[in-house]
Amino acid sequence: MKLLTLLISSCLLAAASGLSFTVTSKIYMDVKHNKKPVGRITFGLFGKLAPKTVANFRHICLRGINGTSYVGARFHRIVDRFLVQGGDILNGDGTGSISIYGDYFPDEDKGLAVEHNRPGYLGMANRGPNTNGCQFYVTTVGAKWLDGKHTVFGKVLEGMDTIYAIEDVKTDTDDFPLEPVVISNCGEMPIEPFEFYPDDFNIWGWIKAAGLPVTSSFLVLLIFHYFFRQLNMYC
Repeated sequence: MKLLTLLISSCLLAAASGLSFTVTSKIYMDVKHNKKPVGRITFGLFGKLAPKTVANFRHICLRGINGTSYVGARFHRIVDRFLVQGGDILNGDGTGSISIYGDYFPDEDKGLAVEHNRPGYLGMANRGPNTNGCQFYVTTVGAKWLDGKHTVFGKVLEGMDTIYAIEDVKTDTDDFPLEPVVISNCGEMPIEPFEFYPDDFNIWGWIKAAGLPVTSSFLVLLIFHYFFRQLNMYC
């Protein structure tokens, strides 16, 4: 059992030293399918990695452009085992583009460098280099073929079950949902910036992503420590 404890501890330490992102904002979106609630998605935004993209996304979500925000916008493209795409606040069908910088704004190099090696990455949909606007996507699988072509600026912290529920919606031959999938509400959760670890084995990343107070975080770690000590007593 001591060997098992050591192995688990080694995995946790390895995860802690691996890939991480600084989450500077938490944005939530509530989603409805055919007017029925599906669930909530909470995104952690990487404001240091892609500041212009994050500023644009937050502005559209919280204030809107010309009176139109993401509230009421559709997920207009759903591709099974790939992604869900939405955010066309102009036309609702993937043909519209607008941003706080104009119709389009440039890619951000650090965002382009993020590898799509996990589900849940939040990136900008585009029509080619430097054509970012209001549309975004969330991957449902690792999608390496997107690497270097799209600015990644966040990741799902909570609500992948909602993303997968959207992915299951029936579509036509153009990947357009047969029944509307709509963002019914969106907003921001106040946070202090924190490091987020995409690796599922990182307990500290889980604690931070959940937004627990520092005292609660230490309590959780103490519980894990006690648990491992109890295991050692009986082995």
